[in-house]
Amino acid sequence: MRIRRTGNVIGVVLAGALLTAVSPAFADAQSSQSSDPAPVPIQEVMSASTGAKSVAAAGWYGIRNVKSEKYLQPSGANPRNCTQVVQQTFNSSSLTQLWTPVTDGSYVTEQNYSGFNMGIDGASTSAGAAVIVANGSGGADQDWGLTARSSTEVQLEDRKGGLWLGSLGGGTAGGAHAAHVA
Repeated sequence: MRIRRTGNVIGVVLAGALLTAVSPAFADAQSSQSSDPAPVPIQEVMSASTGAKSVAAAGWYGIRNVKSEKYLQPSGANPRNCTQVVQQTFNSSSLTQLWTPVTDGSYVTEQNYSGFNMGIDGASTSAGAAVIVANGSGGADQDWGLTARSSTEVQLEDRKGGLWLGSLGGGTAGGAHAAHVA
């Protein structure tokens, strides 16, 4: 029997992004009482259209670390293949904080607005391996299982390594690296 420690695991809130930076048509979709995105029900994320190419049809979301309340994004302004994923304070003008789930059976591939998929560096199965954005490979290291913690929070488990998405050392600071954690 395997016992898992989840102290450093990111409990993720999938939050509807403020899409005014993407299209003025979405200005009415955001809450008029808050500039922060609202949590989105897990069922909505899992039923997002996988063949859609537009932001409206695909369903773009922010992935927020519940502990730090920061959002995942590739490091830097212009992500490239193998760019590390970090957490940063929400920025409504940052398209790199937007992700869309592409379903693959009972797993999802989280595709960043940059066009890259979230995966594990070098397809590693080791704890501490960096989470990166990379060209789509169809590999199991880019597939994530969603385990619901509530109606709007999930934990993401890497299909290949069986480890959780977390922050390196449980860090909560802006710029902390996302990592494979036990």
